[in-house]
Amino acid sequence: MEFYVCLSWISILLCIAQVSSMPTKCQLQRTLMAKTHNLLETMTGPFPLQCLDDIPVEIRFPTWALQSNNSKQDVGAAKAVYKSLMKVSSLMESDSFPQSWDADKLVKFQIIVDRQIEESECITRIKTQKEEDDFAVRDAALTDYFDKLEKLLKEKEFSVCAWEVVRREVLSVLQFILVENSNNFW
Repeated sequence: MEFYVCLSWISILLCIAQVSSMPTKCQLQRTLMAKTHNLLETMTGPFPLQCLDDIPVEIRFPTWALQSNNSKQDVGAAKAVYKSLMKVSSLMESDSFPQSWDADKLVKFQIIVDRQIEESECITRIKTQKEEDDFAVRDAALTDYFDKLEKLLKEKEFSVCAWEVVRREVLSVLQFILVENSNNFW
């Protein structure tokens, strides 16, 4: 009998531990987003001056895709942030990073981005009325933007300058998410 009482208590404790470790809301974690930004920013020195000529004019981040002007747009904007993280993760899966980048910080960056994606996947399952969810338009703009970054890397044969341009662009995306969406997603 004592065995069953002990087993019951262990089961209850395990259930409590499981439930308390589950995320309670479908949101991004601001601290993780700040860590990814910091890791990417500090994994190498400042933007190399010799790479200034490699900054393409036609690649401009569609900031509007991550903005929300009212509560009806929050879901579309949240899905767009999730999509941006997916695209950042995809860009950073290469094996051709500059040797000047801190490999440990790069690995930590990739791990945290993947964790954010995993923990915020529930955002994609949020249901809204069709006319309220403008994610399709946001998705198209983000896909075009990140495709241009990937194309730049390939055209420049994954050169140091191409990677620095991509790093600079991803930093601006993360910064925008941190600053402009501070009330919406945390």
